[in-house]
Amino acid sequence: MKNNNQYTLPVPIIDVKEEDSLDKLTKRYEKLVEPSKLSKLGGKVIDVLPEPVKKLGTGVGNSISEQELYIQSMKIVADGFKIVEEYAIKFTISEESILKKINEIVPNNNISSLNEVCLARGYDISKLVGSYKTKDIGLAFVEGGITGIFGFAGLPFNLVLSTFLYYRAVQSIAMYYGYDVKNDANELVISSEVFMSALSPRRSDASGLTDIIGKVMLISKATTVKQVAKKGWGEMASRGGVELLIAQMRALAHKSAKKALEKAGKKGLEKSIFKDVFEQIGRKLALKTVQRAVPVISGVIGACFDTAQMNKVLEYADVFYNKRYILEKQYRIDCMVGVINDESIIENMEELNT
Repeated sequence: MKNNNQYTLPVPIIDVKEEDSLDKLTKRYEKLVEPSKLSKLGGKVIDVLPEPVKKLGTGVGNSISEQELYIQSMKIVADGFKIVEEYAIKFTISEESILKKINEIVPNNNISSLNEVCLARGYDISKLVGSYKTKDIGLAFVEGGITGIFGFAGLPFNLVLSTFLYYRAVQSIAMYYGYDVKNDANELVISSEVFMSALSPRRSDASGLTDIIGKVMLISKATTVKQVAKKGWGEMASRGGVELLIAQMRALAHKSAKKALEKAGKKGLEKSIFKDVFEQIGRKLALKTVQRAVPVISGVIGACFDTAQMNKVLEYADVFYNKRYILEKQYRIDCMVGVINDESIIENMEELNT
């Protein structure tokens, strides 16, 4: 940890542009929960297909069901996760790469770890994320086309790989905003819930953590972001409002991460959490995949669907983490310079949710 005088703190900690961006982020979220652009795209693609191709697709479609696809996909998650992970890692951005880009927008500091990213302006990070999103959308198009072109034979792997790429994309955006999903089990849990919420932002079966994520997405410009409590999350929780939401989110994530670590250990944590995520959303994704998979041009359809889905996931994650970054910025800087002892907060997290 650097000494306090080695940091050049932003003045003010949250500027007017950052605070005003909360309203813009809320509007972006409202667009995301409008009728799905993905479903509209799917309908348009099917509408322009020649009738013989539609009939061919319907006939072959009877040879695989949503349930069969889900079972085969779960087998890949269980037995072939390493292959999926090895493929995805080629497209996963590294912490070093992110820090290099962050240092370009924070010239007065030498950012050497993700916890120091809070010295940057949220809107500057958002620009970096915008460039990253373009890369991932292109990746989804290629991945969807290549795995889709094999028709039904490629569906299970396509479903698992595309889902894992979306999953990793959310983690990458979290890292851009300084949240260490690779080494902090709590942050990995939160990113997984953000991912599930991105796929179904209005889920009726939302968990406590997903429900809090939805509430954060609805927060507009709030005066509370100007001065967050400096006595830890216990004090924040007593204030109610935004502070309580953030405290509850951390408490719930910590509880889930603790259980996951006991179950899988640190080495198998991501696979375990991804398996749990896929179990919750896999059947719904399997149904969409079967509906889209028409032979001959399924590569085109796969590319279009996966691109639209990736765009939705990236946009949702960017809005959430950008908002969270602003709401927590004062607190994170206080922790970084030693005003707050973050370790004592971890000890009290579970109590906040009782």
